[in-house]
Amino acid sequence: MNKRNFTILVIDDDPTDVEILRRLLEHIEGWKIKFLVCNDAETGREEALGCQVDLIFLDYLLGVKTGLEVFHEIRKGGCPLPVIMFTGHGSEEVAVQAMKAGVSDYLVKGRITPDSLRLVIANAIQKYKMQQKIGEQRKGLLDAEHQRVMMESVAATCHHFAGPLTTLLTNLQMFAKVENIKEPENRSMFEQCLKACETMKMILNKFQQVREYRTRPFLEDLKILDIGLGSIYGTPGISEDETNHTPRPENQ
Repeated sequence: MNKRNFTILVIDDDPTDVEILRRLLEHIEGWKIKFLVCNDAETGREEALGCQVDLIFLDYLLGVKTGLEVFHEIRKGGCPLPVIMFTGHGSEEVAVQAMKAGVSDYLVKGRITPDSLRLVIANAIQKYKMQQKIGEQRKGLLDAEHQRVMMESVAATCHHFAGPLTTLLTNLQMFAKVENIKEPENRSMFEQCLKACETMKMILNKFQQVREYRTRPFLEDLKILDIGLGSIYGTPGISEDETNHTPRPENQ
């Protein structure tokens, strides 16, 4: 990290301390730093929640709020960026509280040097990047486990569904061969039942061919498993062309 461009947000209500920090940062060789300043807790919190910076310097004393309170608000707002807290009066108790809360580091004004700043900033950003990478890896593992469970559930459902459906479809096909249903209304109802069973068998076959967990939009806030079909009866997932095709009865 000998050469690096940074954008740093400083939340501090003391202009003198802000200027001192700016000059210290300017003395870090090889670093080009864009310096953003907020002189009150509320403005600083809003700026931090935009997450458009690399690092946040947060003063412990900010008028009616403490830096720890602002830090918790930033985290609750969803900003994961590294935060370095600093204060004009060193307090071991405050330092412990800050570190336990998740602050990247704690500095005392008046004891800060360009070298210490370089080390603290480099460590904070490196730790943040490692945490992000670990988070991505954990998410990948969770997604893989979720996919495995879903695929096993699909396989189990197909297994238990196939037997009753085969029995129902076979009996309907046999019934169609031996019975002469003359009444148009009854005949229409029977054909609808037969076609519905054949459609269900086609869908079941599609489910049995699924090899990866992939979803598609269903409702505004809901997705369903994509089994490679289009849409039927207004329900995404089955295509009209496929369902209009009636498979031939299986040889008995």
